[in-house]
Amino acid sequence: MMTNDFSAILNALAEAPLAANELCRVFHGRGHSVAELSHINVDFYPPALFLVSYEEIDEQILAQLTDTLWQWAQENAPKLVSALVYQQRSGINTRNALMFGELPQEHLVSENGIKFKVDLLSRQNTGIFPDMRRGREFVQANSKNAKVLNLFSYTCGFSVAAMQGGADQVINMDMNKGVLRTGKQNHQLNGFDQGVSYFPHDILKSFGKLKKSAPYELIIVDPPSFQKGSFILTKDYQKILRRLPELLNENTQLLLCANSPELSEQAFKDLITEHTQGAISFVERLAPTDGFVEVDSDRSLKALVYKTAN
Repeated sequence: MMTNDFSAILNALAEAPLAANELCRVFHGRGHSVAELSHINVDFYPPALFLVSYEEIDEQILAQLTDTLWQWAQENAPKLVSALVYQQRSGINTRNALMFGELPQEHLVSENGIKFKVDLLSRQNTGIFPDMRRGREFVQANSKNAKVLNLFSYTCGFSVAAMQGGADQVINMDMNKGVLRTGKQNHQLNGFDQGVSYFPHDILKSFGKLKKSAPYELIIVDPPSFQKGSFILTKDYQKILRRLPELLNENTQLLLCANSPELSEQAFKDLITEHTQGAISFVERLAPTDGFVEVDSDRSLKALVYKTAN
C-alpha cells in the first residue's frame, strides 16, 4: 500500500549529491529498505528528477508525491532541478509524463566526465542505466590499449567508458539498430570517431563474426533479463557462456552481469562455472553503485569480474 509519508524520499533528496550535476540514484525504493515505498525509485538526470513507480499509484497520492518533490526542488535546488518526469511501469504498458518544468531539447547527462544522450519521455529505458556506474568505471580503468568486446551493448555506455580509458578498439554488438545509432552519437559526443565498430546482429547467431576478431583483452556481457523474441536470461545466457572460451587470450578480463532478482549470486556463479568449463576464474563482485542500497544482495544487480584461468 502506497503511503503519503514521503519523508524517506525527501531525506534521500537532501543527502543526494545533486550539486555534482551528474547522473545518480536519489532514492532506491526497489532495494526494499522502506517497505511501503519499495515500488518507487527517484533518479537525477540533470536537470530533471525522474520518478518511477513499478505499481499503479492512486491519482491523489501521485499528485501529492509529485507536488511534494517539485516543491522540495524549487525550495532547495532551483538552479539544479528544472523538470520532474513520472514513469509508471506496472503491467505491460509503460507511461511517461512531464509533470513539472521543461526538459532540454537535447538531453545530455554526465558521469565521470563522459556525456550520454538520454530520453526520459519516449520509452521505458532512458538510454543509460544508473546502477551500472561501477561497471563503467571498472571498464574505464581496465581498457588501456585493449581490444574490447561489448555484447548486448545497448547505447554503448561501456564502449564509451572503454574509449575514455584508452582502448585501442571496441566492438559493440546489439540486434537493435536504433540503440546502436544512439551509441554512435554517444561516442561522437565524447570525441571518439575511430576504433569503434557497431554490429547490429543477434549475438546468439553471430559468434563466427566475433571469433574472427578474437582474442579480446576485455569482454563485457550485460544482457537484458528478458527481451521478447530474442533473449531470456535464464534460458539463453548459457549459450553465450559456452562460446566465451573461444574469444580469450591468456590475460582476458570479463565483466559478466545479470540483473535478475530470481538469480542469486551463487546460482549465477554456478552457471558460469558449468558452461565455461574451467576456462575462466572468478575475481570479484563489483560493489553496488552509490545510492543502490539493497536489503538482499542476491536480488540486486550482479556484476562479476572473471579472468582467463591459468
